[in-house]
Amino acid sequence: MKKALLYSLSVIILCLSLNVSAQDFRAGLQFGITPSQVDGDGITGYNKIGLTGGVFLSRDLKDNIFLYTDLSFTMKGSKVASSKNVNYSQIEISANYIDWGVYAGYKFTDKIDLKAGLIPSVLIYNSEKTVSGMEVGVEDSFRPFNMLISGGLHYRFSKHFALNATYNYSIFSIRRGDYEIFNYDVKVRNAQYHHYINLSLMYQF
Repeated sequence: MKKALLYSLSVIILCLSLNVSAQDFRAGLQFGITPSQVDGDGITGYNKIGLTGGVFLSRDLKDNIFLYTDLSFTMKGSKVASSKNVNYSQIEISANYIDWGVYAGYKFTDKIDLKAGLIPSVLIYNSEKTVSGMEVGVEDSFRPFNMLISGGLHYRFSKHFALNATYNYSIFSIRRGDYEIFNYDVKVRNAQYHHYINLSLMYQF
């Protein structure tokens, strides 16, 4: 898995170095925030605000179609909203990943690009704490690899700058676990799924 990640990073860096000057390629940097939650943990709301940053590469095809890929560090998880009626039994999640987004896109207007794709995601750190800050030692229960579906848009407001907004959801549970049959449906025990929005500023070289 680590070899695959290093290979992916090498490919993107190579493309950036060789093709950034080509007319049908666009490349650059992006940085932003990720309001997130985890479906299935009993906590609601995009209360966990993480950071994200990385590189992107886009290649134009014909008829307003383009291919887009990015490699980024992304912070995800869940957090209990500030309230006088806090449930101290709830567990907050922090999970950091290396995400490799692969998209197909369509130039809707001169300023707006639409895109949809998949994000292979590799876990590099995770922790769980109670609302009071006590760490819960269940790190090994997280899957080291996941896959997400993603869809969103770019809004270009100048030659070099654009805003990126995507909605992202885990295809697989973020936890390891046995499958069980519940009401004739096969489900993962203690299934939890990352559910977050990526809002970032893009700089095109």
